[in-house]
Amino acid sequence: MKKLAFWALSVFLILSLISCGSKKGAEDTANPEPPAVEETVEETTPGQAVEETVNQAGLDLALANMNSSRQAAIDSDAEEYAPDYFNTLEEKYNDLKARAANGEDVTAECNDLAKRYQALAAYVNALDAKETIDDYELPPLAQAAYDKGCSELDDFEKLFEDPNASADDLLAKGTGAYASFKTVLVALYKDIAKDARADALEAKKDADSVKAGVSEKREYNRAVELFKNGDASYSMNGYESATKSYDEAYDIFTELYETISEKRAAALAAIEAAKKSVEASAAIAEEADLEAPLTGDVDGIEDEDAVLLEEDNYADPEDAEVYLSEELQVGGDAK
Repeated sequence: MKKLAFWALSVFLILSLISCGSKKGAEDTANPEPPAVEETVEETTPGQAVEETVNQAGLDLALANMNSSRQAAIDSDAEEYAPDYFNTLEEKYNDLKARAANGEDVTAECNDLAKRYQALAAYVNALDAKETIDDYELPPLAQAAYDKGCSELDDFEKLFEDPNASADDLLAKGTGAYASFKTVLVALYKDIAKDARADALEAKKDADSVKAGVSEKREYNRAVELFKNGDASYSMNGYESATKSYDEAYDIFTELYETISEKRAAALAAIEAAKKSVEASAAIAEEADLEAPLTGDVDGIEDEDAVLLEEDNYADPEDAEVYLSEELQVGGDAK
């Protein structure tokens, strides 16, 4: 009896264990746990964002500086005075613009090129000043400054041919040469102003010859006022300012003369063409009149002594001219 109870208990325990193991396996199969996935997130720190913004702002500023310096070189007529130098810089300029557009940071190179454009503008201004000086007799006290300017021009040209020359060295030589020649110009400006005034007067005479005071009154009067401003500056020893005013007046008078002359030539050509057309029409009309003459009144044809327009009294063009004295009066004396 004890054996039978022992075996019954053993069978019960075995069946219980089998049942538990089967249930756990089924649960594992029905709900498998997904594998763990690790996500990598790239974070941009506030410091990195600020650095990128600063870099872009610096590049934009460098590009703007380079463009303005380039424009200054163009305004100085660098393309005319120093085409080889200018074209060399233009090649570098186009390269930097393309690289910047592709996202490359060329800030340092843009700043360097800006200085080279500035140096070229100063060099060309120095050449222009020297050209003006060479038309006059050099005062003895200005000789040293003139010689220094010439020396710095030579140094600039040598540096430009040197591929290793720095932008700072070029800029120093270019601005130094221009400063030296400006010192000389100060000593010469009184004579320069006199010549500029004489040139402006001659240009005004040309403008008067085509009645510019009538057809282009506003610009004509503006040139006259500039001329008078020049006289006022000259009378107060402002010779450089006077020269600028006379030069501006000269430019306006000259442009008026050339523009009006061109229009007048075109008008005369049109008149000649019209005359030939009228002559041809008259010949045809004369021939027709011989073959079939008109008799009596004809609608649309007035009597030959009929007044078609009211008489007009035109203003005298001479009244539009402004008188400017040939002699410059300073302190009551002609100068």
